[in-house]
Amino acid sequence: MSTGTALHFSAWSTGRKVAAVVFGLAGYAALACAAIYLAGTLFLILNKANPSQARFASIAHYWRLYAGDPPLRRKLQIAIGTSGIGLLVLLPIGLVAAARQRRPLHGDARFATAAEISRAGLTGHIPLQRILVGRYRGRFLSLPGQLSVMLSAPTRSGKGVGVVIPNLLNWPDSVVVLDLKGENYAITAGYRAAHGQAVYAFSPFDENACSHRWNPLSAVRVSPLHRVSDLLNIGQVLFSGDGTGTSSEAFFNDQARNLFLGLGLMLLETPELPRSIGEMLRQSSGQGRPLKDHLAGLISRRRARGAAFSDECRDALQRLLSNSENTLAGVVATFNAPLTIFADAMVDAATSADDFRLADLRRRHMSIYVRIPPNRLANARPLLNLFFSQLVAANTDVLPEQDPALKLQCLLINDEFTVMGRAAAITQGAAFLAGYNLRLLTVVQAMSQLDALYGDKEARSFATNHGLQILFAPREQRDADEYSAMLGNFTERALTRGRSRSFDGRNHSSVSFNESEQRRALLLPQEFKELGSERLVVILENCKPILAEKIRYHRDKAFTSRLLPAPTVPAMDMKLHLAHAQGRCRDAADKLAPGDSPKPADVRQQPELASTHPAEIAKDLNDFFGRTSTDRTPSGGAIEPVSDPDGVLMERPEPPERGHMH
Repeated sequence: MSTGTALHFSAWSTGRKVAAVVFGLAGYAALACAAIYLAGTLFLILNKANPSQARFASIAHYWRLYAGDPPLRRKLQIAIGTSGIGLLVLLPIGLVAAARQRRPLHGDARFATAAEISRAGLTGHIPLQRILVGRYRGRFLSLPGQLSVMLSAPTRSGKGVGVVIPNLLNWPDSVVVLDLKGENYAITAGYRAAHGQAVYAFSPFDENACSHRWNPLSAVRVSPLHRVSDLLNIGQVLFSGDGTGTSSEAFFNDQARNLFLGLGLMLLETPELPRSIGEMLRQSSGQGRPLKDHLAGLISRRRARGAAFSDECRDALQRLLSNSENTLAGVVATFNAPLTIFADAMVDAATSADDFRLADLRRRHMSIYVRIPPNRLANARPLLNLFFSQLVAANTDVLPEQDPALKLQCLLINDEFTVMGRAAAITQGAAFLAGYNLRLLTVVQAMSQLDALYGDKEARSFATNHGLQILFAPREQRDADEYSAMLGNFTERALTRGRSRSFDGRNHSSVSFNESEQRRALLLPQEFKELGSERLVVILENCKPILAEKIRYHRDKAFTSRLLPAPTVPAMDMKLHLAHAQGRCRDAADKLAPGDSPKPADVRQQPELASTHPAEIAKDLNDFFGRTSTDRTPSGGAIEPVSDPDGVLMERPEPPERGHMH
């Protein structure tokens, strides 16, 4: 058996190992007995006696009788050394030498066996929180524990039907998915909702204004001890830059964060105003006046009424007002750049209140679909970055061991991960997210996408923090070369034949054969590119690579039986939102009094609510205008894992031999 095809002893099954050990011990005992008998026979032959008289215990008997006689003792030693001791000593050495494989010159890469895959924990259903990755010989492969998964697959290669949708139909705990086309919601939300999951669709660009709402400013605590740092954390996400800008760009980013802080504190201290980023944008426009005049007027009017802004708010606004007109124009332009998206009335409405809380993802069963149409991706990047940054921040403050209520895992499915731009909270947090029961299922078209966005070092570090990688057949040669190198090489024996012929008139010829060891990739780059539409390669730490088959949910009754109509996404009340944003309201009454106008009044012209605590006013406004539904959602339910006996409704392709694709 060549080293190219032989399996290492460690790869044998347990039964095969036990049988081999028992067989070896039995053979050793038999040969040892034969050696003892042969020693007695040789002693008789050396003394010219009849060897047929030898018995099993003869050599021991002769040693007791003749060991004291020097000539006979010498013959005893020769007999024992030639037969008994020689075999007893040399045989174990020979067995050890035979058992030890010579280290292959070019490596011994191969695909994992079924036994190795089972030992790696990829075939099973316990625990339930398992990320589906593929199939192997008809059985589902799924990753338990807390490790994350990265899928590298070109467009239209089946990453949605083979990985994303199967996991959404199988994952039992909370999930957040970046759903660019809305297909994932349409296919999987019905099943998740039917099994007790609180299902939300955050769709800030929906043409019909149908979306659940999430307000980034709800993460800001009202406590004076925390509100400044909370606002600065949001500002850091929105005005961070990539670290490669000029000192001038860094200055304007700092000033924009300061403006964000000042306006945020102003909203916290002015309950009659909407507490949203959209309102920040409206305030930064000056409300029809120059910004300096507008802010200075707000400060003076509040002071005159005896309800002055806090020192932190006033200081932040004064730092802005101290700039020259040209500098102020640059600051406002920098401030508006990532926030212009909130000028869209639907985006403003979708971020004006909360229908779900990101901090609840590990406490109750939730499914959040972030639906962004592809034609709005360029504008949506700041919003997406802020959403996932707050998600990570809200779920990495307390470890599960410190709070028994944090009993669930949350799976973040980032389909087309690179479209949201630089998501530093995820790439830099990937190393520690697992400890907080946050797992990643990151989908990219190619590793070169990550390299272009994050640079080679950061991209490789991010990929390394995924314990399992799924590789589909690549289209780019660079990716094919890299994937081939990841699988490694094995040593292949090659036999070469040579022929020589003499020219002395006798027409003699000779043939020679030469065997050599050559290096061969487990899968050559071109073989990786020809992997086919039904196969994939799984790379798991501490395990040989796995050649597996893709899942196709629409061919598998384990998944088709779970396809249910998606729940209807509620429409936002845009008229009410616009009235709230524009400060128009009137007292509710069954009938208008004589002379009253049916038009709403301007809330900014109402008397100061000085007798009521600001926190109470904020709560009342939120209860009136908001439709927070966190207390009206189901308490959670169980999603049963798909089982192997359900089968797969397609002909399973046979795996190729190592190093050769069919």
